[in-house]
Amino acid sequence: MQRLDFAKLIASRPSRERVVAMVVARLLEPDSKRATTRWWRVTTLPSLLGVDETDENELYVALDWLLERQARIEKKLAARHLDNDAMALYDLSSRDGTTCPLAAFGHNRDGKKGKRQINYGLLTNARGIPVSVSVFKGNTGDAKTLLPQQVGWARLSCPRGRLVAGGQEAKLKFE
Repeated sequence: MQRLDFAKLIASRPSRERVVAMVVARLLEPDSKRATTRWWRVTTLPSLLGVDETDENELYVALDWLLERQARIEKKLAARHLDNDAMALYDLSSRDGTTCPLAAFGHNRDGKKGKRQINYGLLTNARGIPVSVSVFKGNTGDAKTLLPQQVGWARLSCPRGRLVAGGQEAKLKFE
């Protein structure tokens, strides 16, 4: 994370270490926010990152803090990872969901019927490095998921580049 300058990526000034700690926890021991804080009691991670005595409510506050900065972070990622004349990849996937407000009956890619789901779209560079992620209602069709901001970043970062979406390659057209 130091080599990637992760802390500077999420905020130009020193930021809430809880976000860094949550990302580390998600990589090492992915679980719910409550389970994460329980796991922190048996590891040195909280003391290393200065988040001792953090509870799950503080982690939700940190997520809200991060959500407010998502567009800025994704813009930094696009500048860092999308090159001129490059290829950008976009794919839509889905996940079953019952309690999420975005869960809806929709186009299921797995052939299962009657499941509520959410959709999420991921924009990466040609090497698969994530640049942007967006979450959509489960009944959102593939064609409606590429957001204008994602297309905008692709245009700014690789104006003569190509976008591959859902296995279909298309020349980016900007007017």
